[in-house]
Amino acid sequence: KGASDGALTVHALATGGGEVGRVAHVVEGGGGRLHSLVELRSGSLPSLPLALAGVVVSSGELQAARAGGGVFDLRLVNTSVQQNEVRYGLPTEGGLAPGVERSLLSWIGDQTVPSGEVFSRVLEPLGGGPSAQLRLSYSDGELMVWRAPKLGDHFFVFVRGEEETWPAMEETRRRQASSATQSAVGSAFALGMLNPFFSRAAGARKS
Repeated sequence: KGASDGALTVHALATGGGEVGRVAHVVEGGGGRLHSLVELRSGSLPSLPLALAGVVVSSGELQAARAGGGVFDLRLVNTSVQQNEVRYGLPTEGGLAPGVERSLLSWIGDQTVPSGEVFSRVLEPLGGGPSAQLRLSYSDGELMVWRAPKLGDHFFVFVRGEEETWPAMEETRRRQASSATQSAVGSAFALGMLNPFFSRAAGARKS
């Protein structure tokens, strides 16, 4: 069974494209800052059992809109990728065995992308921008429902979780408080990791 599971994992690395995993929102700073965490895996070349994985953390400023009614303005500020790892498959005597290398790309977590500025330059000439409106339609001790009024009232449902299940958030705080820097390489890696997220979102809108 172990060998079969390993072979299936390696096969998925070789044939799979980008994958979107868990998603979380962390609100802090007295409700003035929102962090969006998305687990992503970006596939490599076809038939090559190699993939990059990480947690994309996008942070934005959250404030109540003038219109009131539970509507908030969210403005994107920056993005980083935490818990970076290379997943691969190697042939062994017992068959194909999957492996994970976590140190090779660990430096990427120290890089931040000024994604708000990037989106401003790209989208504002087209009538868009790095901001969005969210309406808090329901919230209690365990459940939170956001709606996006300008996106067909699309809604996002979040269930309260334990912070320890998202170590990427603490890693983000630690790195940005110490030595986080902005770099072209970090920006390219973070935006590249977002490709499967954008592709899936585009497919959802098309269908």
